[in-house]
Amino acid sequence: MVPNGEPERVFDEVHIGKGIRPVARHGFVTVADGVLRLLGSDRHVIDSAPLADVRAARVRFSGGKTLTMTINGTRYNVSPKWGERPGLVLRPGPGEPARAERATGELLRLVETG
Repeated sequence: MVPNGEPERVFDEVHIGKGIRPVARHGFVTVADGVLRLLGSDRHVIDSAPLADVRAARVRFSGGKTLTMTINGTRYNVSPKWGERPGLVLRPGPGEPARAERATGELLRLVETG
């Protein structure tokens, strides 16, 4: 449970990168007990920090579908739902842009209210 009594939130099929270098193409972001964790596709921890220490903002030219997040001084590009379509790293499948944008907005709200 997260501190406000809500259950753990898991974002799947997340593209996680450092600059243009992908770290995980089908990764996960979890928010539980006030801690945000970036996980690789094999669910190993890439980075984690208390929500209060995470900084996030929408990437300007991503159409609202990618966040830049600073965790422990490292900057990541995080794109929820962008790993759903095999072979396309930076584009969600047909009909998926709205889901990607909703997931990005939800993740940003969790970090901002952290």
